[in-house]
Amino acid sequence: MKKREKNTDIKSKIWFIIKAVIALITIAFSIYCIKVVNGLDMLPTKIFVIFIVIYAILNIINIICLLLNKLKLNIVALSFSLLLILLSGLGIKHGNNIANFMNSAFNNDGIEVTAYNIAVLKSSNYNQLSDLENKTIAFSIVDEKKEDYVNTISSKITAELKAYDNPLEFYEDLLKKKIDAIIVTDGFMQILEEEYDDVYDMIKVIYNFEIEKPVEVEPEPKKEEFKLTPVSILISGSDSRTGVIVDKTRSDVNMIVTINPDNHKILLTSIPRDYYVQLHGTKGIKDKLTNSGIYGIKKTQQTIEDLFGIKINYNIKVGFQSVIKIVDLVGGVDIYSDTAFTSHCGDGGAQITKVKVGMNHFNGAQALSYARERYAYRNGDHHRIQNQQQVLEAVLNKISNNKSLLLKYDQVLESLKGAYKTNIPSKYISLIVKEQIDDMPSWKIETQQVTGGGYMRETYSAPGKMRSVVIPNMDSVKKATKKINKYLGEE
Repeated sequence: MKKREKNTDIKSKIWFIIKAVIALITIAFSIYCIKVVNGLDMLPTKIFVIFIVIYAILNIINIICLLLNKLKLNIVALSFSLLLILLSGLGIKHGNNIANFMNSAFNNDGIEVTAYNIAVLKSSNYNQLSDLENKTIAFSIVDEKKEDYVNTISSKITAELKAYDNPLEFYEDLLKKKIDAIIVTDGFMQILEEEYDDVYDMIKVIYNFEIEKPVEVEPEPKKEEFKLTPVSILISGSDSRTGVIVDKTRSDVNMIVTINPDNHKILLTSIPRDYYVQLHGTKGIKDKLTNSGIYGIKKTQQTIEDLFGIKINYNIKVGFQSVIKIVDLVGGVDIYSDTAFTSHCGDGGAQITKVKVGMNHFNGAQALSYARERYAYRNGDHHRIQNQQQVLEAVLNKISNNKSLLLKYDQVLESLKGAYKTNIPSKYISLIVKEQIDDMPSWKIETQQVTGGGYMRETYSAPGKMRSVVIPNMDSVKKATKKINKYLGEE
């Protein structure tokens, strides 16, 4: 009898230990989940407090039920403990996914990627890099990375590397067979395409390479030092047709997004791609704004700051694939068109689209084609800017009013991978998300664009050649600056 009682007592102790261990594991998972959610700093204080209170109550009730000496209640409590552990585990997993995304998706411009092409005459017998052994290869000395790519070529073949001040000159020398090959970035290749209609009839690219280089980035501000204040952000649209966001390509879209979180207003200020401006840090011949991107987004940002006399806080560089991904992510956009046409753009992921007068629903590829269209309009680039603003405004409205996006955040994060490069701090985005979750405010979006007149002028990137440019209407620039400053609260 005593032996049976002793065995029963041992079993009771073991059962108590098992319940205590499970209770501790449940508490540990719950605490860690709360810690992960707190680290995200995306939940408003009142919601986060409610979240903690609910979690605490559930754990307290569960512990009481576990510790009571009632088998049926214990079994229910054990089942509930497993459920709490599972929910906490999922919360930890998804929270860490968001944290990893925030760390990698913002202030992610620390690596500069530049794409290079080695081109030769199409009529030549050169078909691969090794064919240029002991030949003459020309490059432009305006490229800040000349040492990098000179070293890259020198490590593969022995060749005479000849420097030129003007990339158009070494192209013409290539046609005259004074040199055997040229090295050009994607950006300067675009200038050759613009200047010479038959460029790809005359030359062929036999080798491509990319160079990645760390660049200095601003450190993330400390949480306690950061506040949600009005900012201006430059959106620069790369003209690259590849799916990779590379630096030093023409900036075909240039838009200042001014955000005032105090009154939930956004101002979109667009600038024509051919605006004739003084590139920052240069003297003499001016250039098209689009060509500033050839020297990097920082050059574009500084040039626009000089033009408007404002400070731009951050920048974001997007490519064609970025537009497709983001529009598809929000389920497409509804756009009103005042003109019926069939779009011309079908490259870079764009889809040739029939557009009707009135409301049109576009997927990502169609929206990209619409945003790039200019030939369907009498005022060309001016109307294309309006189209770009329409697409961005439609996306912003979808994001700010679509709560279902929060439920499929994992798809959101996956879709945005590699879609852009930016120096926007993750802390700023966290604060925006927190406010949006708190009040779900509707944002008012206003658009404006600066104007100018068309002329023929010589450009800094292609000296000696007359190109079609837009001379800025400085009255429109001053008016736009005044409105930007008003949104920033500086007036």
